Amino acid sequence: MTFPRFAAFVLAFALLGFGAARPAAAEAVKFYIMVDVPDPTQLLALDRWYLRYHGPEMHRAMKTWQRNYVSYRSIAVPAEAERYGAIWRGRLTEIQYDRLEDFYEGRRNNPYLDLLTPPPGGWRKTFFRTETATLPINPPENYLAPEPSSGVDRGWVDRPPATPPKETPYLRWVLFLRPPAGVDAEAAERWFREVHVREVARLPGLRRYVGYRSVGRESRYSRVVELWFDDYAAWRQAFIEAAPTFTAPPWGGTFPFMDSVSTFIGENPDVDFINDRRVIP
Repeated sequence: MTFPRFAAFVLAFALLGFGAARPAAAEAVKFYIMVDVPDPTQLLALDRWYLRYHGPEMHRAMKTWQRNYVSYRSIAVPAEAERYGAIWRGRLTEIQYDRLEDFYEGRRNNPYLDLLTPPPGGWRKTFFRTETATLPINPPENYLAPEPSSGVDRGWVDRPPATPPKETPYLRWVLFLRPPAGVDAEAAERWFREVHVREVARLPGLRRYVGYRSVGRESRYSRVVELWFDDYAAWRQAFIEAAPTFTAPPWGGTFPFMDSVSTFIGENPDVDFINDRRVIP
């Protein structure tokens, strides 16, 4: 996907179904912006433009309203992972606001948004593509450690939280999901909650498994899930070597059974724009 102004990414998308929700007026939100560079030789070009120009300039424009602005470099996993859909390799950026309305207020008549440095080649022919999901700050759904206040029975897995600090980074698989064209959103949501998450939660080596429903009008993908493993070897054991079998939904297909894009990152960002520093992943 290309578009004239990367800064306008969240205003370009229409809300789809599959459990999409409207946020409360005062609910804090975050944007997950997934960036893909189809030509991996252009990854350094993305970083030079994004870290030197775009990130700092966007923060200058929106710093009055932003509460957090970090970016994660994608992990370059082998091509074998692509059996589970489109794997994006670039970055995942997270930007937080106290309210979704703060984001809109920050964009209103903001002169700094007209001064953004374009990427190499210009806005209309960018060498990368993006998708954005607007989410609550913390995941409301924790499929491995259910909370009674969630109102959803997730007691099928008796497993304590298992992501303490360790010497090497965790592997986070972040998936943006939406029902295929023609699939009823309510039917997709029912299958996802009643069947699919129960089976995925039993995967060997899965350390954390959480989900969000998109909020607002910015997200073309209406659900986001994250699966955490100790490392790629643990993910590979669960998805490649063991080749899990999942119950297909009524519309059929193969895992993840939805239209999706996904990326692999660590648990810590490598860039913090608000504090103007690189951080240790």
